[in-house]
Amino acid sequence: MLKNVMIISTSESFAIKSMEQKLIAVEISAYQVVARIAEIGAGIDKAGLIVLYLDERMAAMTASLQNMLSYLNDKLYESNKMLIIIAKRKDYEIAMRYISEDFVLQFFDRPMNMDAFVNTIFEYMNAGEKQLDEKGKPTEEGAEGENPEGQQQKRKFGGDVIVKRRKILLVDDDASYLRIIRNWLKDGYDVGVASSGLQAIMWLAKNDVDLILLDYKMPVATGAQIFAMLKNDSQTKSIPVFFLTGNSSRDSVMEILKLNPEGYLLKTFDRKALLTRLEEFFEFR
Repeated sequence: MLKNVMIISTSESFAIKSMEQKLIAVEISAYQVVARIAEIGAGIDKAGLIVLYLDERMAAMTASLQNMLSYLNDKLYESNKMLIIIAKRKDYEIAMRYISEDFVLQFFDRPMNMDAFVNTIFEYMNAGEKQLDEKGKPTEEGAEGENPEGQQQKRKFGGDVIVKRRKILLVDDDASYLRIIRNWLKDGYDVGVASSGLQAIMWLAKNDVDLILLDYKMPVATGAQIFAMLKNDSQTKSIPVFFLTGNSSRDSVMEILKLNPEGYLLKTFDRKALLTRLEEFFEFR
């Protein structure tokens, strides 16, 4: 495992410098990146573990921060890396609307116990394979003895998410891909499908919809062109759109975000990741 820790924050501060120095003392290198998509994309490959430090400046959940968190979630999925979050409890709970719980190794409430933080990273970086489960998290045996002074907090989950039945339109020129995604969604949603922009426009003329999942790269009329048509039509301009893309490069993601869609989804997602993302989206609508 790469013994490098990438710390995401708004700017370098005394707290960040303290983390870096404490980690260096146990022979783990750390580097800080600003909480922007371009910087995260450029720095994540050399990291063995990611730390997200949510201070007061990052607590305001702006559109740019929401996009950054969504992008970080996709990069964690793509690279199979884990995340530590340092935040106030309320800010952590908001951030978890955009980050999958599967990628969070540990949450630390601010003000943080620095020794517990360093110990968690040291054990994770140096754990043998027998002490890690299939997701890369320490097993119960490896985690024993943690939680000094009650500062270190494991996440607790409770209750099933109840999904309201919503209507989704899938737009993609790949028929086999449409079948797969429709099968994933049909138990919880009413699903319409269209294999071109023209079919989508015709379908929307006769049907109401709560969300459109729109392929960004399509022949004839591209996803961007279809999106523009939707936003220029009074009947469809208020419908939220998530772009579907197979390209996770930061340049491609920035190109999509410039269009200001509701969000985007990488086509590398699995069924669980897709359903989780949709549940989170509709929960706060």
